[in-house]
Amino acid sequence: MTEDLRQKQIRLTKELAQVKAQTSNLDSKLKQSRDFSVGLPRDTTHKAKPVSSPDVIILPPKQQGKKENIPF
Repeated sequence: MTEDLRQKQIRLTKELAQVKAQTSNLDSKLKQSRDFSVGLPRDTTHKAKPVSSPDVIILPPKQQGKKENIPF
C-alpha cells in the first residue's frame, strides 16, 4: 500500500514538473511592456484659468505677419 502512494506521489511530481515547463515556455514569449497608443492624457479634468481683476483687458496673442516667398 505504501508503494502505491509512493508511486502516485512520484507520478504527480513528474506531471507537475511537465505542466510547469509548458507554462514557463508560454510565459517566456515577449510581451508588450509599454503602451504606445495615442489618445487623451489621463488627467482630462477642467482646469479653471486664474481670475484676474475685472479691470484688466487681455489682448489676443500677436499674429505673425504673412510674408511673400522672396528669395532675396
